[in-house]
Amino acid sequence: MLKSSKLGDRFKKNYVISPDNNINSAELKNKENNHNTGSDVEFEMQDSLLSKINSTPVWFEYSDLKQKELIKNFVEKTLDTKNVSFSDSEKTDLIEKMYNLISGFGPLDYLLSQQNVSSVFVNSEKNVHIEINGKVLNTEIKLDDNQINLITHNIFKSCNAKYDASKTIYNLKNDKYFITLITPPASVGGINIMINKIIPADINTLFEKNITSKEIFDFLISAISEHKNIVISGDINSGKTFFLNVLINSMNSDMRSALIEQFPRLSINAANMMKFSLTDTAIEKEQLLLTILKICPEYIFTDLNEPVCNFSDKNGYISTLNSPSVDAAITKLTTAFMAQNTLPEKYAKAKVLTDFDYIIQINKMSDGASRITSVVELKPARTMALSLKVIAKLVDGQYITQIPQPLTSIRADSLISQGGSMYSRFRR
Repeated sequence: MLKSSKLGDRFKKNYVISPDNNINSAELKNKENNHNTGSDVEFEMQDSLLSKINSTPVWFEYSDLKQKELIKNFVEKTLDTKNVSFSDSEKTDLIEKMYNLISGFGPLDYLLSQQNVSSVFVNSEKNVHIEINGKVLNTEIKLDDNQINLITHNIFKSCNAKYDASKTIYNLKNDKYFITLITPPASVGGINIMINKIIPADINTLFEKNITSKEIFDFLISAISEHKNIVISGDINSGKTFFLNVLINSMNSDMRSALIEQFPRLSINAANMMKFSLTDTAIEKEQLLLTILKICPEYIFTDLNEPVCNFSDKNGYISTLNSPSVDAAITKLTTAFMAQNTLPEKYAKAKVLTDFDYIIQINKMSDGASRITSVVELKPARTMALSLKVIAKLVDGQYITQIPQPLTSIRADSLISQGGSMYSRFRR
């Protein structure tokens, strides 16, 4: 049962969530005064049901049909005991609500159903926060142990995953969400839960969210078709993985490609995409990278947010990198080449400028939106200033571009009309 608080009651009574977190206290008080007996029974019933389930060790071994039958009996018995009259339709709705409560993510389901909520966080103290337009707000909701246990179990169930006592961090995925669970002892005091909505990785969504312009996107897919090596740079949660996902789904599915990711984040439609996941073992990681090179894919994509120097000599390598700026990305790449190839800084930097063609910088704006802030072309030159050519830059909300021609021979408009397919482009 949600704890009583202004914002907590607001969620409990299905108020609309607004980014500015304003609450009409007069309306809230009026709603509170009109709170009827049936609603009181409903919320008490939720709490009682969760306690009953928590005290029934075999509950999760029952089938969905059996669980629904037991909940129906529980609701009918509770209504009789409390002498509360519900119509048949109201009773049916209540049974469905109770079932959804124990089969989903409880109070988190309501928060996630709000269109403007992108993420929900539960900390080890069982406090619930949400993210709206890049801003994290305290809902003033606090879950109890029964709710946490139920939500955790249903997360594993929805993601077809199993609890492993040897693990403390789980990165999971279902049809709707990316979910991270951090459990003790890695999480001090209790379980931390992070749920992020999956955004459709298509061109239409890219432009609806105003992440980039059609001109820049047109240039980048043309650069990929020319097997250029591209780094997608940005801070954590800046939208790098989403943008990489859109690029991959815009490719010709006949192209033999390899994808390496740390966590299950990308939804790929390409039929000839070979997918790999890195393990924590250094030896296995090195063997995997060498094996992928032996397979000779036409493209290699990595969503590891760190440099993989093994692939930089190969054309058609697109990767993500955690970095707040282009300069920082250059430094990070140079440091990786120095460490992995035992090169002096001068030669490592020259190799970065030789092996990579473009750096795409993505940043979160003050309003929480992700935007491509610059595209930089790399080329060896006498000075670093001459080595970096800014071909696209976001200035006061508008792009200033010096995009080379004739790379932009296909327009993004035509890709949108084809549902994001680059098949005809790659067949030429």
